[in-house]
Amino acid sequence: MTDSTGPVRDNPRTRPAKAPLSRQAVIAAALGLVDEAGYAAVTMRRVAQALDTGPASLYVYVADRDELMAEAYDLALAEVEPPGPVDGDWRARLELLVGRAIAALGGHDDIALVAITRVPTGPNALRLLEATMTLLRAGGVDDSVCPWAADVLDQYVTSSALELAARLRDQRAVAAAGGAAEATEEAMSRAAGSELDAIYGELPADVYPTIHALRPAMTTAGRNGHLYATWKLGVIIDGLLAHRRHP
Repeated sequence: MTDSTGPVRDNPRTRPAKAPLSRQAVIAAALGLVDEAGYAAVTMRRVAQALDTGPASLYVYVADRDELMAEAYDLALAEVEPPGPVDGDWRARLELLVGRAIAALGGHDDIALVAITRVPTGPNALRLLEATMTLLRAGGVDDSVCPWAADVLDQYVTSSALELAARLRDQRAVAAAGGAAEATEEAMSRAAGSELDAIYGELPADVYPTIHALRPAMTTAGRNGHLYATWKLGVIIDGLLAHRRHP
């Protein structure tokens, strides 16, 4: 940089002050990198670069990458607001809670991968676990299986959030390439169905008779994503109700 009197040297005193480093800032930076590049791309070095600091300074706030990603997962869940009595009966509230958790996690790329390898125990995860088991008990699910029921629902949330993240990622890629964002999901669903139909159609019918018989349903089931998701969650809850308390 130069002015009328010659080169202007970079003066540390005139630089904008860096935001103070904190545990919250480190966790938020990690979640932001998940949004940008995905779970696997987040390293301590990249988080440090995002905060304009050195990797060693992060270990003041977190023990390692595993702890950092667990905290980023919990931060994503902070967006979930548990439903209240005005949202309907216990089942309607449970379905709404599950849907909100899927949307929150799926909106942060594949951060839901954290829940595959460890049990989330952050404050927001525990808040949602409490809400989930409270609703299951209200529905009459026996206390002896209530924790298992909550775990089944958590696995459904995790898998559904990863599916949502993948769809959103594909939509962003198509939009970046000049596609119509509002038509992306429908177009991608049709393309996926056509691809599966072609694969199933080439299979020998004498070896795969059931696939051939169900081929139309198999290639169209995923085209109504909302209806399919509602059906899956309904099947799970109906199954859990088989374990209601008996008087």
